[in-house]
Amino acid sequence: MHKQDQSSGSTNSIESRFPVDFKDHAGTRLENDRRLLPMADEIESGDNIENLERFAKAYLGMYLDMDMDNSIPPLDRIHILANPELANRVLAGFLAVLQKRAFARAQDIADSIYTVHLAEGYILLAALDIFGREKPDEIPNLPANTLVAAICFSYAYKHSIHQPWLDSIVLHQPEVAIHAFSEFWRQLIIHNTDHLPGIFFIIRKPDYDHIASAVLLPILEDWLTVRKKLLRDLLRCALRTVDHKELYKLSASSVANWNRAEPGRYILWLAVAFILQPTKFRPILNEYVGRTKEKLLPLLDFCYWVFYTDQLKMANFDANGYATLIRMIASRITPQKDRYGELCDNTRKVMFLFYRLACSSNKHVAIEQLLKVRVMKLYEPILKYIDTETFSPDDTSLPEQLDGFLNNLTRLKLIQPRIKWSD
Repeated sequence: MHKQDQSSGSTNSIESRFPVDFKDHAGTRLENDRRLLPMADEIESGDNIENLERFAKAYLGMYLDMDMDNSIPPLDRIHILANPELANRVLAGFLAVLQKRAFARAQDIADSIYTVHLAEGYILLAALDIFGREKPDEIPNLPANTLVAAICFSYAYKHSIHQPWLDSIVLHQPEVAIHAFSEFWRQLIIHNTDHLPGIFFIIRKPDYDHIASAVLLPILEDWLTVRKKLLRDLLRCALRTVDHKELYKLSASSVANWNRAEPGRYILWLAVAFILQPTKFRPILNEYVGRTKEKLLPLLDFCYWVFYTDQLKMANFDANGYATLIRMIASRITPQKDRYGELCDNTRKVMFLFYRLACSSNKHVAIEQLLKVRVMKLYEPILKYIDTETFSPDDTSLPEQLDGFLNNLTRLKLIQPRIKWSD
């Protein structure tokens, strides 16, 4: 008998807890007994994949035209559809498939998304859910092929169950996760996909940075159909996790080869190259961006996310780097208030660049050069203020530091934003 943290396993208990569903499927149970009990040995041994798939889909919440309440625990769904003898044979069949089957490769699983789904995938996910609850410590002992397939199937096929085993594999068996994601995603890229299932699971959790650092470069190099917003998130994660020398090589190559007429993607690669090698890419960035807001705003957003949201610190990105961004962006995105009288988002982002310049150790020469630029006249009071004052990050959070800086600028009337709601 399986552990019943998901289900009581008792027909009487299920009937009392889910009386409507149990009654509605009385005919289904009788029909399944009539049709499937004669082949119960095949089901229990894991050889009857076709019928095991049907029950696996029910377990995973896919129902196959069965209008069952999604709140019913997975094991109980099996007992609603099958009387005890058949239900136990089905559950044994799930585990038999888990233990003895050689599962499809990651590439084949990716291909199946575009052709015919593999029955073994649903059975594996159901079986691993049961096995993971009963024997979580034994999951690492399963064959690598099984674990790789499980990771791929969990993202290839939709289902409605939580998978604690997935976190365990990614955290404690990184080589398995790296192989699974790398092969699965690269095969999807061959199909010109614009989305990689599971990518946000990896790049949005710092606990999985060790996975991201291994898989991102090949993905970024090959994926020409990536959506702009996703490319932005991938590059942010890459700056945080990937070896910067290797990322610089790829960014420099991308700047040379990507279509300059697509600023949404091109400016992101150019921004990465500039952040990694500001001196070398300063003239290229200046020439490409010019005074075009279509390019300036994505550049501002990306740099703000990298340096403020992600709080990335680059040893070679100093006052000169921030001064370059200020000179390009600040003259075109002038201080403005929103309709509520607060500094608008773009103004806060520009002022953040001034704050980072103010905190830079070699700021004086950079500020002196900015003061000589005619279009920076509007910001002369701020530049003189940050040149004479000493700013050093303290123990408060970066948002609190920026708020304090902006409050001082407002109190001293160094910033005079105008109201323009259109921006």
